[in-house]
Parts: sequence; C-alpha cells; structure tokens
Amino acid sequence: MHDKPPSGSPARRPGSPLLAGLDVGGTKLGLCIGDADGRVLARDRIATDPTRPAAELLAASLARLRELATGVSAGPIAALGLAVPGPLSYAEGRLLEVPNLPLWQFFPLRDWLQRESPWPASFMNDANASMLAEALWGAARGTQSAVFLTMSTGMGAGLWLDGRVYEGPRALAGEIGHLRLRDDGPVGFGVRGSVEGYCSGPGIVQVAEAERLAAQQAGLATRLLGLDPITPKDVCELALAGDTAALAVIQRCGRELGRLCAILADVLDPELLVLGTIGTAYFELFAPWVRAGLEADAIRGAVTRVRVSPSLLEDRGNQTALAVARRLLDAPPSPLRNPAGTP
Repeated sequence: MHDKPPSGSPARRPGSPLLAGLDVGGTKLGLCIGDADGRVLARDRIATDPTRPAAELLAASLARLRELATGVSAGPIAALGLAVPGPLSYAEGRLLEVPNLPLWQFFPLRDWLQRESPWPASFMNDANASMLAEALWGAARGTQSAVFLTMSTGMGAGLWLDGRVYEGPRALAGEIGHLRLRDDGPVGFGVRGSVEGYCSGPGIVQVAEAERLAAQQAGLATRLLGLDPITPKDVCELALAGDTAALAVIQRCGRELGRLCAILADVLDPELLVLGTIGTAYFELFAPWVRAGLEADAIRGAVTRVRVSPSLLEDRGNQTALAVARRLLDAPPSPLRNPAGTP
C-alpha cells in the first residue's frame, strides 16, 4: 500500500534559482536544467560508454549542460548537483570501488569539478540523493523516516532518519548491496547471494538465466528460451503475462527483497519504504513480496507502521540530481564539499 502526497511539481516561483543536474548511471548520464522546486525545464542524456574515461564523459556533460542552459531564458545557473554511484569518499573527494563503472573507480571528482565546473557544485551518492529528492518532492514528503531502495543497475539504500539524509561519517551508510542474504546465489557487488545479486537489474537477469536453463532441461515451456540477452524488463513483462518461469524469477528475487525490507524495518523503524526504478516500474510485482516479507519476519510494530510505495517523482533521475544542487543552496557549504558540509 502507499499514500500519495500532493501530485505534481509546484509551478516555478518567480525568482526561484536555476539549477543544473547530472545523474551518473551505469548506462547513461542524465543531464538537466531545473529549478529549486524540482521542476525540470530541459533535459538530455549521454550514453555511459564503458570505454570512455570519466573525465571525458564529464567534460561532454558540462558542455551539453551549458547548451541546455542557453535554451532556458530564466537567468544564470546557481548550482550544479551530481548524483553518483557509491561507494564514495567525501574525505578524499573521490569515488571508490564502483562495481558497475570500472573506469570511474577512484576518480577524483571533487578536484575535477573544482577545475572544470563553471558553477558551484556538489555531489552525493545516488541512493542518498534519490532519498533526498523523494523527501523534497516525492513519496516521502512530510515523513521523518524513510528508506529508498534503488533497484537499478546496482542496489543501494538511501536513509531518511529524523528528517534528514543519513550518510554516516564516511558516506557509506546505506551501502546494502554487498550484504549476504544467502550462502550462495547470484553475484552482486562481488558477493554470492548478496542483496545486489537478487534485487538489482543484473541480479534479476542472473536468476532468470538459471531459471531458463532449468526450464530447458526439464522440457518446460517459457518465453525466456527465445530471449538473448534477457533484460530485467523482459522478465517483468513476461511475469505480468503469466509466464511460469518468469514468475518463478520474481518469486525468488521478491522473497529476498522482502527479507531485506524486514531487516531494514526492524533496524531503522521507517515510516516508508520506497521501491525505486524497477520497483517503481513494476510495483505490482514486487510490493506484495515486500509486504509478505514484512509480515513474516519483521517485528509486529514495524509491520503495522511501515508503508510501501513506488517513487512518486515525475522525473526521478533528473530530480535526484537537482535535489543535490538544491541542498547546496539550502545549506551552502564550501564549493565542492559534500551537501552536509563534511570535508
């Protein structure tokens, strides 16, 4: 179940600062110009070519953002926000071992932005930035505690505790992808049977490939047999159509997602769990498993308290990046420090 806050982004207020956003993902870099109310005014994307170095892709992104800004006659850009994959280190100003973007590992993002960005800039782990955007403009508006689950190329959590994003002293809070749910199983974050192995897009594909092989050897009919490669969308669409093997994949992954959510509910006592990306697009497939996991494993008080919702952002990727820029305006740290001001 989920409760919907007032729909739609507010109309742009006169004088509302203009912001630039850059959402770094495993398959694309989302670029946008927007305002402090979360309204996206212009957008574009650049493919995350795995053979192009981070600096090259970022330079192309800044050039395109300048072009987008010239087409928005609403004043100068006040701040740039970047939502980037984790884990990262604010103390070092760099990304760490990013599993899905090998050429971005250990990239010195703060120093690069200091040299190259024409605007004050800040960056934030994408899961935390997504949680912030949900609290500002989406499903978590008005809450004091919530968890956002990315469910995308990777699997991480953004934590909204006591009315603020909690990142931890080293910005590693919410890095749940490597947590082991089973002794063995699909691989994610370099760990067999991990949260990311079951609950990310690549994890769902791994489970589907194993299920396809089992069906083939048993002589069972499934439309998974005709797919090469399999995508998470394929699995979810076939499950909605009643394909037995695809439904078995959703059951296996959903059961582990429910187990994870029960743990989060017991440890953090959130008001709300937000299922992002795949969980938003196919909420009807995954939400029942989350609720079943909560009912089976969570403390009774947590079960009755926590709600489950898809993301309610109209343009989540871009608004996630805008939220980082907005935070830079709301509590201005020195340029290129993290949004909370940690060195």
